[in-house]
Order: sequence, then C-alpha cells, then structure tokens
Amino acid sequence: MLFTAIFLALFITGWMIVGGIPWLILSVKTRGSAGLWHLPLSMLAGVVGGVAVPVLWLDNATGIWVSFIAAFVVPSLLLAARRFSLRPVVEPVAAGKAPEQQPK
Repeated sequence: MLFTAIFLALFITGWMIVGGIPWLILSVKTRGSAGLWHLPLSMLAGVVGGVAVPVLWLDNATGIWVSFIAAFVVPSLLLAARRFSLRPVVEPVAAGKAPEQQPK
C-alpha cells in the first residue's frame, strides 16, 4: 500500500513537472506574458494527459514513456489553443502622432 502511494506520488509529480515545461517555454518566449494562472492549468493538463495513457491505451513500460510525452503535448496544445484564440494586441499610438482614421 505504501509503495503504491509512493509510486503514484512520484508519477504525478513527474507529470506535473513535465506539464509545466510548455508553460515555462511560452513564458520565456513571450517575456513573461504566458499568464501565471495558466501554470496550474498546464500542470493539471499534464497530469490528465499522463494518466490518460495508461488508463485508455498502454499500461506497460512503453506506456510510461508515452505518458510523459502526453504530459508534455496536452499542455502544449492547451496553451497553443489559448494563444490562437486571443485577438491580436493593438499597439498603442506613439506620442505626437495622430491616430489614423479607418474607413467606415
């Protein structure tokens, strides 16, 4: 019982760490605008992706490695969907320049 709990805790911790890597990469790439509240969401998605592999598909040694790949891919897709769903940021008007009139 104790060994099972230790085993599960180590795997969940590993999936959480791997799930946080896509957020870290996006945060570094965008100079910190990845959104801090996306970190726990990304880690949770990593755990869900990691658990889904042995539950739905592979439950052998290959499944362990595939689960860690899934723990990286699922948060990456989640963060990519979030980035593509946002409207482009409008750049502020420079000081001294009049804003251009858009045709109606």
